Amino acid sequence: MQEPKQTNNQNVMRNLKSRKFTAYALILAALALAVAIPLNLIAGRLDVIWDMTPAKMYEVTDTTKEYLASLDKQVDFYFLMDMSNLEDETSTMALYRCLQTYEACDHINFKAFDPDTDPTLTDELNSRGYQLSRGDIVVECEGRSKHVAANTMYETSYEYDEEGNAKQVSDVFTGENYITGAIDAVVSGRDTIIYFLTGHGEKSLENDYTKFTSVLANRNYAVRELNLATEEMVPDDAAMVVLAGPKSDLSNDETRKLNAFLDEGGNVCFWMSPNEAETTYPNIVSVLGDFGIGMDYDRVCETDAGLHITNDPYTFRVSVVRSEEGIDLTSELEDVINEGIVPFMSETRSFYPTMTAEDTSLQYGSLLQTVAATDTLGNTVSSAVGEAYGGGAKEDITGQVLDLAMFSTSTLRKDAKVMVMGNAEFIDDTNVQQDYVIVPVNLMLSVISWMYDSTLDMDMGIADRGRSLDSLRLNSESEANRAVAAFTIAPIAVALVGVGVWLKRRYS
Repeated sequence: MQEPKQTNNQNVMRNLKSRKFTAYALILAALALAVAIPLNLIAGRLDVIWDMTPAKMYEVTDTTKEYLASLDKQVDFYFLMDMSNLEDETSTMALYRCLQTYEACDHINFKAFDPDTDPTLTDELNSRGYQLSRGDIVVECEGRSKHVAANTMYETSYEYDEEGNAKQVSDVFTGENYITGAIDAVVSGRDTIIYFLTGHGEKSLENDYTKFTSVLANRNYAVRELNLATEEMVPDDAAMVVLAGPKSDLSNDETRKLNAFLDEGGNVCFWMSPNEAETTYPNIVSVLGDFGIGMDYDRVCETDAGLHITNDPYTFRVSVVRSEEGIDLTSELEDVINEGIVPFMSETRSFYPTMTAEDTSLQYGSLLQTVAATDTLGNTVSSAVGEAYGGGAKEDITGQVLDLAMFSTSTLRKDAKVMVMGNAEFIDDTNVQQDYVIVPVNLMLSVISWMYDSTLDMDMGIADRGRSLDSLRLNSESEANRAVAAFTIAPIAVALVGVGVWLKRRYS
């Protein structure tokens, strides 16, 4: 008769034990809520964020923190976008947190604005020579300014499947390096300067190239004039030197100074418009010859009426030379050409290669040429003629494809670079915005970036930080079925086993 009583006691003990565990669970849950809710409220009120990414993508680096802490000049900081557009987007969170750090600095006057709702401020900033877009940044200090384009903030990588569909695989935040570098550049007064030579009848910055200098300013290049006849040397801060349509040759002393600049890895652009005067350029020809480039004394005329402007055989269609290997300066023009823009040149002279096969210290190539054709014998020819023109002219050049723009770089001179263009007017205020020179103008900008990338002067050595986007590629239906089983059926099975164990133990 004692068995039922013992069984009842065991049941009572089980119930007490079960209630005890349930009570513990409820108490622990309540404690968790009691801790989590206040912490979330405090974190939300204080805007506290813990960056758990391996690369600390949502925190600025110590380099920026230390630089801002040492900043002792006032900097005006303009961000052409409403910050609320960034706050809730994962893809722009790194930029948002970075901008908050600059905004919190006492020496930075931070202003974020929508360019559409504040066009007056946008026009004021554009008057510095910029062509600003939404998301761009402009920083200014003591009259100096730098522009950080929105498309430099991130680098995104994609993979393509067999059908050509793109899939984003990585997202790298690069903005902090350039923004902090831009601030340092305007505070320190460090500029990327392009010098235009004077003293030889060249076209001037003030009268001829104001629009182009604005384009250069938008790419963070400053421009100044330089008279080598009165200076001891090309200034140390020269990123490159441009000789734009000289009417006379360089003197021997100027040539010595220019060669000294090239010996130290300098960069020089020669825009050599045809000159009908009885003038020769032996010193300029000598400098070009050291880089494997010869210059013709001619003016190119297109004899095929289908390739030139009506009644103007000196404004004609040209071909962009695409690099097969080595230095590539023309691939960036493909988008423009694919939009239907036909490249033209006007009033240009021609050039030719002089490098021998044995000279491996030079790497050179053509950028623009007259349009090629094939004659009845299968030879490559051109209908354009290099008409003898000016003091150094010898005879007309016929039947050949003519080089109208070339480049060269020398390993013997610390990778010094030169570029020649047969015309200096294509980029002046009269022509720079004409449709027919869009390709040559963009080519010139590509060459300038190749010679000296202005972002180098805004490089603080801050590492890029990225987040990888995990993906799963399934090659067959069977693989897909196994993946479904692994990610759905297996977790459900584990959950059912857990429920079964709980049901079995709740009365134990």
